[in-house]
Amino acid sequence: MRLFKEIDKYFTKKNAYEVLELYRRYARMAGEEYTPKLTATYSFEPKSSGFTNKTTEIQVTNRVAACDELEEITKAINRVIDPYIRQILIEKYCKWHIKQDKAIYTDLGYSESEFYRMLERGAIEFAENYRGGELLVFRKFLGDIC
Repeated sequence: MRLFKEIDKYFTKKNAYEVLELYRRYARMAGEEYTPKLTATYSFEPKSSGFTNKTTEIQVTNRVAACDELEEITKAINRVIDPYIRQILIEKYCKWHIKQDKAIYTDLGYSESEFYRMLERGAIEFAENYRGGELLVFRKFLGDIC
């Protein structure tokens, strides 16, 4: 008897990448600065989210939803255990200036294969941490009842 079902890494990573790709869009919608403040261990520094503009109800709702989503993404990234993997996720998905992968792994001093291994590991950890594992996809085995 298995305690946990096996994670389908392909679809879990796909889900994680889709959410991470939306970070910059949510930042624009929320009116946030594009470059997050980072601590020495590559963790986000929380920002105040107050705004005073008078906008329509839809704009306010969208902005609040974008702020909530940014907070969830930020919390999930901060829960990634390895600071080097957090650094890769932040460089690839959260910085305002979009860089090609080659520029990122060259700047950080990783080989291409090491970079992609770390990125995949980060995507799985991110998926585990995002909204209590909402992005996880489990393999279906013959004989499973659920």
